[in-house]
Amino acid sequence: MRTAIVPDTNVLVHDPKSIDYFMQEGRILIVPWITVLELDHLKDKPDIGLDARDAMSRIENLRLGGAENIFIKRNPSFNGLSDLDRKIADHQIIATAKTLRDVRGKKREFDYEDVRLVSRDRSVRVLAREVGVVADDYYLDRVPSPRRHALREVNVEASRITKVSNNDFAFIYEEDEFGEIEENGGVICYSDFNPLTCARGTWEKSFVAIRKGGLMKIIPREVQAAGLRPFTLAENGKSLGGNGQNWSHQIALGQLLDPDIELVFLQGGAGTGKTLLAVASAIEQRSKYHQIVITRPMVHLDDEDNMGFLPGDESQKMSPWLRPIYQALNFLSSIEKTNNEGLIKQMLEYKKIVFEPLDYIRGMTYHKTLMIIDDSQNITPHQAKTIITRAGVDTKIIFTGDLGQIDRRRRLDERSSGLTHSINSMRNKDMVGITTFQETVRSKLAKIAEECM
Repeated sequence: MRTAIVPDTNVLVHDPKSIDYFMQEGRILIVPWITVLELDHLKDKPDIGLDARDAMSRIENLRLGGAENIFIKRNPSFNGLSDLDRKIADHQIIATAKTLRDVRGKKREFDYEDVRLVSRDRSVRVLAREVGVVADDYYLDRVPSPRRHALREVNVEASRITKVSNNDFAFIYEEDEFGEIEENGGVICYSDFNPLTCARGTWEKSFVAIRKGGLMKIIPREVQAAGLRPFTLAENGKSLGGNGQNWSHQIALGQLLDPDIELVFLQGGAGTGKTLLAVASAIEQRSKYHQIVITRPMVHLDDEDNMGFLPGDESQKMSPWLRPIYQALNFLSSIEKTNNEGLIKQMLEYKKIVFEPLDYIRGMTYHKTLMIIDDSQNITPHQAKTIITRAGVDTKIIFTGDLGQIDRRRRLDERSSGLTHSINSMRNKDMVGITTFQETVRSKLAKIAEECM
């Protein structure tokens, strides 16, 4: 059977390449007229404007090129759809699919035997099925969600540890003994080796190590960035500060400060320290890069775009989304026995640290730049790929995100988020590091909420 695909606008914006996929294997693509109008409306929207323009460009090129299996459908019939509203775009898309289904075999305007509506919006799919239209989600870029799990623990005798440079220690990676550890993946090591004294001590959780080819490189217990050390909470919920006992923080700092790791993913729940570690590592490595570029998707909690209604220029409109970044900078400025306050002010004043809208990043090429993509659970796989491919020579990219806090629920979930897709696609590469955080360090209340809600 030759299938006609009717795409919802959210699918084309989520992945403009879906247009090519839908037209494979003899399928025909019938784009509702309202979808074309919605793409035009979205072309100047923050974060998704480039995707809308990309989708529209693909449609135009196919139409001008004489492609025989793509059409634009106007004037859908609302016969038998009195419960739907002609003024609502989603309802027009449903009506278009139903019209095509009803005239199937009666009019030969399009050559098809089967009609399927494809939408990322669950409500659209439910309504479509209620009026007899076959409706599917968009599954092409869905991948398994990375599960949170406790860090692996291995036993390492002090006699197996060797000094590889002045301050670096390592031991041989034995897959048969330790199990499979992905490249740059971290483990907690039980050992009688004391990394602080570099001597034999008592057996305990002594340090963490990350895999570098055939070696396991030990991360120093005193690892820090801009004065920030791995930190955790005491049982009473008070911060213990830089006590070094947060093993995930140690692994993350090891990856963030490693010049050979050019792409880092920090994924974990609320208050685990992802953004703070990323910003601190950027300041620590400031001399290695011409500029530090920071961005966040401008998405409201209810996924409503109100940016156009905010007063001021673009930077002022971005300011509500940048508050977590400024909080991180303020926290680092307050660390005692550092010059962070004056340093950060100077970096902001001289544009060493800059904040860019997501669309600007996706349209540029960056050389010798450290980029932080915060809240990356809210970007699509297409957006994530476009960002990563912006990397020029000597550029490092850090993605931070919490897959439990996706705000674009109508378009994204844990299996279709750009963060999930990127982690699954890029893991186990020698220039990629991934850390999943378990421990909330914001407060005891935040920790309980993250665990129980």
